[in-house]
Amino acid sequence: MEEEQKKLIFQKAGDYLLDISKLVFGGVILAGVVKISVNYYVLFGIGAAAVITTAILGFGLIILSKKQ
Repeated sequence: MEEEQKKLIFQKAGDYLLDISKLVFGGVILAGVVKISVNYYVLFGIGAAAVITTAILGFGLIILSKKQ
């Protein structure tokens, strides 16, 4: 695979992960507002972990695409 193709794939994958991070964040906030019957500590704990993980991976892939 060419170097330019790798850059593009890393860039798009990073953008995708950042979009997933935003969607999970919105879903957690929406679930908290709607007051569904769930343990809020679990909801916000798992949600925060998912948001942080996908955001870090997304930014990492974007940075990796810029370095190559």
